[in-house]
Amino acid sequence: MNINKQKIIKVKHLEKSDVVGIVAPAYSVGRRSFYLAVEKLKKMGFKVKYSRSMFKEYCHMAGMDKERAGQINSMFADRSVKAIFCANAGHGSFRVLPYLDKKIISKNPKIFVGYSDITILLCYLQRITNMVVFHGPVLCGEIHQSMNYLTEEYLIKAIGQSSPMEKLTFRGVRILRHSKAAGILTGGNLAMIANSIGTPYEIDTKDKILFLEDINESLEEIDNYFMQLKLAGKFNSIRGLVIGKMIGCGGYSSRSFDINKIIDNVLADIKIPAICGFPSGHRRPGGPNITLPLGVKVTLDADNRCLVINEPAVR
Repeated sequence: MNINKQKIIKVKHLEKSDVVGIVAPAYSVGRRSFYLAVEKLKKMGFKVKYSRSMFKEYCHMAGMDKERAGQINSMFADRSVKAIFCANAGHGSFRVLPYLDKKIISKNPKIFVGYSDITILLCYLQRITNMVVFHGPVLCGEIHQSMNYLTEEYLIKAIGQSSPMEKLTFRGVRILRHSKAAGILTGGNLAMIANSIGTPYEIDTKDKILFLEDINESLEEIDNYFMQLKLAGKFNSIRGLVIGKMIGCGGYSSRSFDINKIIDNVLADIKIPAICGFPSGHRRPGGPNITLPLGVKVTLDADNRCLVINEPAVR
């Protein structure tokens, strides 16, 4: 199915007293950080619902694959739940895909927030429903009483207001390539997006502003991921590129090998605006994780180091 021809689905914005459902599609859940996050969500004005099955453990994951998928199916089916947050990321989200109920999810689109390993679920939801999804914080370790104020502010701006987030500009963003372009925002974790190639849920990049981020990958591996995406044709028709902080991503081959060199080399034949260091996704302790709505129209203004969200992500 060509998702570019589907109608973009936006759900109602999240209001205080609405119910937030929490799921654990990936790593096992630390109870202390989880309960701190639940208290924070309540203080933000939301009601919280979750299954105690999320505290189960199977290897390093929060229970068996079917159990973790069942949490997601149940939250989509529950009419009282208006938004779904993920308790943790890490590893395991790929494994729940075969057990997700497409009919239930398609009939009940909702706000869905997560990043890192959750990227494959964002890709899945966009593929089967074309609904706007949100690249933003997970509960454990990120949502708590002393969470970064920008993380909280932009999470609420993204999912809690029916007006555009508009101009996003932050310190530390660097210009990789000058120019300006508009398109639909998509993307997420680089490794997960590369690993999705060849599956039914691989990312669609046609006429998109592509956002990519990662953590603790060598620049050599990042170079491989970029080449994989290039050979798969994923850069052929993108309109712009936004690179995240790339925390802990260093090179072993040469001190002069850096993200700029990778972009210049892999995308030498593609003339698009590009910026680097955008603070969404993995961050250093205490740093911000800016929520990005994936599936909405944006403008990448590389000359001014900013991303402009041109339309509301929710109704």
